[in-house]
Amino acid sequence: MARDILSTDRLTLREITTPDLPLLHRIFGDAECMRYYPSIKSADETASWFQRLAFDSYANHGFGLWAVTDRRSGTLLGDCGITLQETSAGLEPEIGYHLLRDHWGKGYAGEAAAACRDHALDSLGLSRIVSIVRPDNARSQRVAERVHRRRETFFKAAGLDGGKVGFHLYITDEA
Repeated sequence: MARDILSTDRLTLREITTPDLPLLHRIFGDAECMRYYPSIKSADETASWFQRLAFDSYANHGFGLWAVTDRRSGTLLGDCGITLQETSAGLEPEIGYHLLRDHWGKGYAGEAAAACRDHALDSLGLSRIVSIVRPDNARSQRVAERVHRRRETFFKAAGLDGGKVGFHLYITDEA
């Protein structure tokens, strides 16, 4: 049984389970959903992604990507959670979110991300939480702007050629 982690007015965030993976692969196998990633993922790559950023992360860090579900119906909408990602400041806790396209534009990503931010600072005792967003991803930028206090720019290796790419780093900290 998956453990509930957080709830909001409309959503429940719970641990991801293996039976969730086929539906989550609908996101990671969708070219439009993965537009800002190097490529879509195969079913095996999706399973590996959640093994690392959900299952292993729960065991190693006490957080990870969680299933975002409709609080009333239990319908799986996507994922949102906290993972460790490389930034200009080193390895940092980052809020990431991915929703099925049917659920875009309804405020779910912002609602889930804000709940993760509050959970990170209040329950997990983290002093800083970030979101990494590509500068051309306007939809994700709008979410991050509502969730975080400030924005910086940093460069990291991305893409298949390993070249440096600029990213926006949205930050909330105790300062």
